[in-house]
Amino acid sequence: MARKQKRKSRKNKNFFIYLQMASTAIISICIMIVVIFTANRISNLSDIDEDSLTESRENFITAVAPYAVENHKKYGIYPSITIAQAILESNWGESQLSREYNNYFGIKSFNESDQRVVLPTYEYVSGEKVKVDSAFRAYDNLSKSIEHHGILLGQADRYEKVRSASGYIEAANALYEAGYATDPRYPEKLMSIIEEYNL
Repeated sequence: MARKQKRKSRKNKNFFIYLQMASTAIISICIMIVVIFTANRISNLSDIDEDSLTESRENFITAVAPYAVENHKKYGIYPSITIAQAILESNWGESQLSREYNNYFGIKSFNESDQRVVLPTYEYVSGEKVKVDSAFRAYDNLSKSIEHHGILLGQADRYEKVRSASGYIEAANALYEAGYATDPRYPEKLMSIIEEYNL
């Protein structure tokens, strides 16, 4: 009798071991399926994000281009320079200054009667990057911002070398030399944008 009970308990023990192993295998398979599914979802989402980012950047360039061409006709400013500046200064139209105040070129305000806003920004002072509060022009829309950028570069004596430049490289360097920006890498950044996006 005792032998039968031992066999029975051994069978029960073996059954529970097999059951436990089967459960572990099923759980492992389920986890693998979830991991694979999640990885595919993340991969697909990153593809969508990359596509929409490319599309939004193309849309931004398309929106700025006609006004940039108009400024070229009026003042001789290279459209590639205007578009690259709009991209760099506004971070593709995502900066607070461009989103809320339609200033796509970081144009400052030196007249209190201007439509303006004071915001923190970074400037290079004696080679050091420092945070300062500056007054910037505010515009009604993108076209007004680009129109004023054309007037500024097209009429101010200090930007004469930008207008007479023989190419975008010379124009980018002339902008920095004329004091448009304090970032010593400003010309390099503009040239990089122009070349990357075939402007």
